[in-house]
Amino acid sequence: MTPLDKNKDVPRKPGELQAYLVEDDVHIFKGALVVANDAGYAEPATNAVGKVLLGVAFEECDNTLEEHSQGGKSCRVYRGGAFKLLTDDLAQADVGILCYVEDDATVNDAGTATQGVIAGTVVEIKSATEVWVDIAAGVLAGELSAAVNADTQ
Repeated sequence: MTPLDKNKDVPRKPGELQAYLVEDDVHIFKGALVVANDAGYAEPATNAVGKVLLGVAFEECDNTLEEHSQGGKSCRVYRGGAFKLLTDDLAQADVGILCYVEDDATVNDAGTATQGVIAGTVVEIKSATEVWVDIAAGVLAGELSAAVNADTQ
């Protein structure tokens, strides 16, 4: 490869939304936390081994309909920003800490996140059941995890 010696227009994808191929026989709802499974396909978030956060679904994607297949559909996902999510154990003292995926709508503290799928950073507590989460840390943790896994294979 040769280093640049003049300006160059480089193709770019905007970073806010990214489309991911969807796992077979799953239904992702708009607003759901979305993870990549160990095969690299998007699915609704769960607190399970081998999952990494991709972001929050921009749109609904139903890959359970007739003639569905692994990677047969794609879903656009927000890769950054703060989102109001559900919780049952985060409080004002948790502002600034990492929180973890419980399911595709719910985040909690590390005490209930047995698999440690990072959702992001708590930025505001709205109520005993609602919390604002900046997902950047979760997305970054997923990217780092994927890079480490790729290097060890």
